[in-house]
Amino acid sequence: MTRDDHPDISWEDITTAISAEPLPLTPASRNKACLIVLAGGRLGEMVPIGQGLSIGRSSEADYCIPDDGISRIHLRIARAADGTMRLTDADSRNGTYVNGQRARETELHDGDKIYIGTRAILRFSYADRLEEVFQQQMYDAALRDGLTGLFNRRHLLTQLQTEFQFVRRHGAALAVVMFDLDHFKQVNDTHGHLVGDAVLRHFGEFLRGSIRSGDFGARYGGEEFVLVCRGIGATAGVQVATRLQRQYGQLTPVSDLPALRVTFSAGVAGVPDARIAEAPALLRAADQALYAAKDAGRDRVCLFE
Repeated sequence: MTRDDHPDISWEDITTAISAEPLPLTPASRNKACLIVLAGGRLGEMVPIGQGLSIGRSSEADYCIPDDGISRIHLRIARAADGTMRLTDADSRNGTYVNGQRARETELHDGDKIYIGTRAILRFSYADRLEEVFQQQMYDAALRDGLTGLFNRRHLLTQLQTEFQFVRRHGAALAVVMFDLDHFKQVNDTHGHLVGDAVLRHFGEFLRGSIRSGDFGARYGGEEFVLVCRGIGATAGVQVATRLQRQYGQLTPVSDLPALRVTFSAGVAGVPDARIAEAPALLRAADQALYAAKDAGRDRVCLFE
């Protein structure tokens, strides 16, 4: 309906009529059992339970929470024959608490809060599909950079701390690559901020499509990005950064400007390294290596020394 069809009707009337139209949604029953992380983990994440899942600090658990106060397999939740969801403590050292009361085996009800470890709090809930999608969108919005789709700085710092604790406990390796797009201010000054945004968006897409499963990229700020690589040390991290540099140098970040080429500098650090004892130090080491790459003329990869 347009105003030309009914010249005696105002735009306000049309807007009201449209707003009054029922949404094309069919009623959905709230039958999807899930957990929502309230504290001590990936805040706001919705964890579908399905027919059941295990929770613990081990990577063998269906849902892993890296907390030394949580047992390797701490608890299990399963759908009973009557359709209810039941929680069973898996003989954990520090116990499982539901709504403040220690629980060995209990039926879960919508809204119950589950406390485990030193700081983890999970809320049990039944959700319909619409609520599930909404919660996922809210979670993504809190963790991701709106322009590039990569994780944001806040999530990077949280996740890097988790990863660092894991590698220290298990003697594993971890590499961090920090990128800086070369002469990005010149791109903005010459072509404008819309083109600059397009370059950032393109690099985000490139990074997401080029990394291994299990690794993750983040926008650190401005034209700086970070890649966290699991299971490899600094030397292998240099190889990863060099491969990405070679691939990215062949791309055209803005289709309307085929002559525009953008390069990046990268700094790499990793553990095990006796000089690096905490997650912030690992990030600082990669940043120092990045500074060395820029100081040496840009468009290169440098290792923390």
